[in-house]
Amino acid sequence: MNISFFVRRDFQTIQAHEGIMAVKDDLIQRTVLVVQDEDHNHLGILTPLDILQRPNNLVIDCLTGKTSVTLPCSVDEALQVMQTGQSEVLQVYQNEHFEGLVFKNDLLEFMRTKRKELEQEIATHMKEIRSINTQLEQSRQVLQAIFDSTQSYIFLVDPQFRIIFFNKKAQEGSLSMHGHELKLGDSILIYAESGNDEMALLTFQENYDKAVSTKQTVVSEREIYYPSMMSSWIRSEYTPIYDNGMLVGVALRIVDITERKRHEIQIEMQTEILQQISWMQSHQTRQPVATILGLINILEKSSLSDDNRKIVAMLEDTALKLDDVIRDTVIRANSI
Repeated sequence: MNISFFVRRDFQTIQAHEGIMAVKDDLIQRTVLVVQDEDHNHLGILTPLDILQRPNNLVIDCLTGKTSVTLPCSVDEALQVMQTGQSEVLQVYQNEHFEGLVFKNDLLEFMRTKRKELEQEIATHMKEIRSINTQLEQSRQVLQAIFDSTQSYIFLVDPQFRIIFFNKKAQEGSLSMHGHELKLGDSILIYAESGNDEMALLTFQENYDKAVSTKQTVVSEREIYYPSMMSSWIRSEYTPIYDNGMLVGVALRIVDITERKRHEIQIEMQTEILQQISWMQSHQTRQPVATILGLINILEKSSLSDDNRKIVAMLEDTALKLDDVIRDTVIRANSI
């Protein structure tokens, strides 16, 4: 801040050739008197210390050299000049013209007030920061609780493959599958490599890079095998996370889809069985029926007795119904 605000222009002036005794009371009251000649030209300033250092009868003879500053001048610069010159007051000039006086106490009081205001402002900001940090911590705890309640394995991995977040399920999975405890800042590649599954490591890096390059979620499904455990299927989702256009990392969500896969495999097996039944119905079962119908068509019914004609008619009707059932079964099986 510039010292212009602190320049005092209500100073008292005295003549250079006045006697010290005549100005003594004013000097005691004011502590500083501005000395001028008969033409009102500025000659300097008189302080009690001048009289002690140069005890003379006339004011002019008691003056000593004083420090001064020129506007513009900052508060810090003025205080530095005062400290160097061991002065409590400075003469202030502008364009070689005497403007007034600046007192050290005024500047120090300003600095103390400014410091107090700054301390109060800092205290307010610190309170706000603590409040924000408390809210952030509460939000983090809520999010952590939400992520910990899910059955998915969740990681957040930065561009250097360092783990910057993981949930409870991910920690449990790492301990059971790799025997390692997850730690923030560790490379996720360490855990991928510990499984001795080179394909899993390559798949992770490829999917991570693809998610970053395309800025889209990449999904993959694969079967994994554990020592002393049954195989299982997992679905992995790689989602790039950005903050103001800057890549934070990739969120990795892993879901156990073993039950779904087993259900799909069971459906595929059932479908295959139905298709086999359809083929058997179409080729093995229907062929005898078709043969029976063909024989009935070429049979000379006029030569048959009434009883035999009735039997043949019943046989034909039954064969036709069986043929319809076979056709319907084949159609239904092929539509699955």
